[in-house]
This record gives sequence, C-alpha cells and structure tokens, in this order.
Amino acid sequence: MITTGMKLMLGGVVVTAVAAWTYGFPRGGTLGTTGLIFAFASFLLLAVVTIAIRDANVSSMDPTAAAESAAARPAPEASPWPIVGVIGAVLLVLGLVTYPVVFVFGIVFLLAAAIEWMVEAWSERASADAEYNGEIRERVANPAEFPVLAALVLVVVVYSFSRLMLWLSESSGPVLFGTLAALVLGGGFLFAYQPRLDRRVVRSVGAMALVALVASGAAAAIAGQRRIPSEETTATLAEEGRCATPDETEADHNASQSVAAKANVMAQITLNADGTLTALPLGLRHAGPTDQLTIPRSAQSNVLFRNDNATSRRLVLDMGTRPVGDDDTQLMPNQVCTALTEEGGTQFLSFSIGVATPGAATPYRFFVPGVEGQSVAVVVP
Repeated sequence: MITTGMKLMLGGVVVTAVAAWTYGFPRGGTLGTTGLIFAFASFLLLAVVTIAIRDANVSSMDPTAAAESAAARPAPEASPWPIVGVIGAVLLVLGLVTYPVVFVFGIVFLLAAAIEWMVEAWSERASADAEYNGEIRERVANPAEFPVLAALVLVVVVYSFSRLMLWLSESSGPVLFGTLAALVLGGGFLFAYQPRLDRRVVRSVGAMALVALVASGAAAAIAGQRRIPSEETTATLAEEGRCATPDETEADHNASQSVAAKANVMAQITLNADGTLTALPLGLRHAGPTDQLTIPRSAQSNVLFRNDNATSRRLVLDMGTRPVGDDDTQLMPNQVCTALTEEGGTQFLSFSIGVATPGAATPYRFFVPGVEGQSVAVVVP
C-alpha cells in the first residue's frame, strides 16, 4: 500500500528531476541547476525514509498494532525548545554580520535547545505514565537548569542595565532609574499588601519587565554609548607638546598642591622667590643646591617641584624632540610637566629617560615656562 506521504515525496522526486534536466541542459544555468539537484536529493532522501517507515501507517490486519505501534502512543506535549533552537540559529547568523555578543547568545540558545530537547524526548519515552515522565525530567534537568538560568538572567539584566546607563545622558539617567526604583518599591508594597496575589499575575509582570529591559538594553547597545568627555591631565599636555605653556589649562584645575610624605623622590627642584631655579639632591650627605642633576637611564625617577615664587608656575623636563606618530619627518617637543603650582605649593613629577645626553644637539634640562635664563641641566650616565 502506497501511503499519502510516499506519493508526495515520490512526486517531489519526479518533479525536481524533470525540472533540473529541463533547466540545466538547455539553459546551462549553474546556480539554478545546483539548487534543483539539491531539492531532488532532499526529496529522494525523504522518500526513502517514508518508504522505510511506511509513513507510520498501521496495518488493519495486525491485531497488536492498536496497542503497541508508534501511532498508538500518546502524542508528545508541546515543547518550546524547537522555537528556542530557531531563535538561536537566527541570532548565530545575525552575530556573524553585527556584534560578537549576538553570536555568543546564538550559541547559548542553540546549546540550551539541544540539551533540553534531548532530555525532554528521553523522559517522554521513560514510561506510559506522563506524570511520572515529567517527574523524571525534573529530577534530571532541574539541578542544572536553575543555577544556569539564574546566572543567565543575571548576566542579561546586568548587561542590559550597563548598556542603558552608557546610552542615557547625565541628566536623564537619574530620572529614569529613580522612576524604576519607585516602580519596584510600589510593586513590592502591592505584593505585600496582597499576599494571595495570583502567581500567574506576578510571573506575567516579571516576564514583561524582563522583556522590556532586554529590549531596551539591546536597542541602547545598537545605538551606541553616549560621548563621555575625557578630562585633560598633564599627560595630555605632554602628548600634545603643550608642556611649555605658562598659561592655565584644564589639567591645572583643582590640582593638588601637596605630595604624600612617603613619595620616593631623588631630588627637589625649587623656583625661589628671586626667580632662580635650583636643585637639591635628596639622600646625599653634604649636598647643597646645584644647577645639575644626574639621573639614571631607563629607570623610573621622581622629583619634587616647589614654587616659592609669587606667580603660579609649572616645571617642565625637556628631552629634545620625538616623531609625531609614525612619521619620522615631523617632530614635536618630547616633554613631561607638572600642573601649575601655586606659591608655596609642591607638585610631583615622575618620568623615565631612555637615552643618554652627552653629545646631544639639545641637552636635557628642567625649566620653568615664563622664567627666562633659568634651568637645571640633566646628565644621564
């Protein structure tokens, strides 16, 4: 007996074979012919499977078929895991052309669908009792499902919140999260006031809130984070070659005028009240003020700058020039500096010198912008 499934599959085999022959030879289309041959092979495979299992058809002449055949078994319950698997496949493909995190979520969905579907199919065949099969599935899967699901929800919530916080502006962020906090507080009061509230209502509200959070986080991630302005520091002045400016910059705002007592320094450089610049090596017995410092090569060195002058000044270490990026033809000052130091204030300068100075076209030196004719020479052995 030829079943309906057999007729359908065999008809597909014949139609695709004729279509591949008709389209391929007269027109010579490579892409179309390949697709039709693939469809022919697919229909042929399905036809062989249908013939082998006889389309699950049960013969009326078999007296035991009504109780023992596959068709006599109860139909399996509806399962969400095929849909989860499809979602995982879609996310996997989208992740290849969008964001890596989407690709990772696709892998997670596919693995979860494959494992859960396998366990569910195994438990449905454990016995003829559906209730017992459900208990078996819970006993096997729940110890792994609950911690993994909790960790996954936590990761999704944290990631969604982080995307929202980075997308919102500084003014709208506190308003939104203050509103969310008020809603959570109100919901907690409502649940406490109605202790017998239907669990389905609680689950529905929680599910809708989670979906709204994830959707908002995904939209914020796609839109990108807001522009966060970077604060200028003395390192920025050094990178841009602006250490020699005597004017106040953004890096000088609210600069500390004191240094911790435990700072490991090798010398103190002082701009005196009369405008002279002197250096005092620390840790050397009988050492007095000098106009020259010896600094080891390729070592991190620290000096203190004290300003006893009535005008706010900064200390600059001039180490010649350096190329701009990868272009060796363009040069810019190679300097490091402190922030502007008020009268009686102290600043900390940390640096490292990689080359020796003897014979250099421009010797290395400490100087103070705006104070002419005063410097402390640097010698690197």
